[in-house]
Amino acid sequence: MFKLRSITSLLLVLFLNGCAAIFNGSSQEVTVRSHDPKAKIFINGAYKGEGDIITIFRKKKNYNITVQGSNDKCKSVTILATKSFDPTTLLGVFLDFGIVSIFVVDGLSGAWQQFDQTNYVIDANCPT
Repeated sequence: MFKLRSITSLLLVLFLNGCAAIFNGSSQEVTVRSHDPKAKIFINGAYKGEGDIITIFRKKKNYNITVQGSNDKCKSVTILATKSFDPTTLLGVFLDFGIVSIFVVDGLSGAWQQFDQTNYVIDANCPT
């Protein structure tokens, strides 16, 4: 009985986690910097700080990063945080032929993708 429970528990852990989610997680830490220490940084319109921030991006969401200069003459700059396929996802083929690990777990958590950059240096467009 104990062996059956142990084997069942092990199989549940394996099948309820996708490879990309296990190895790389469903979020990434992202750093945004500006050369202007007083520049305001916004993520999806929400103010996050000035000059230099560290935040967490969930892989299943999309993010816009906006940097607003410290002076009124500066125009804010907005960029989209781009994503691409995470090849670690394909390891799920060895677990369960990818049926649950890739299509369900990695698919629902967004772990099948990764942000192309985790460090950004963005400056507002200021006249010189």
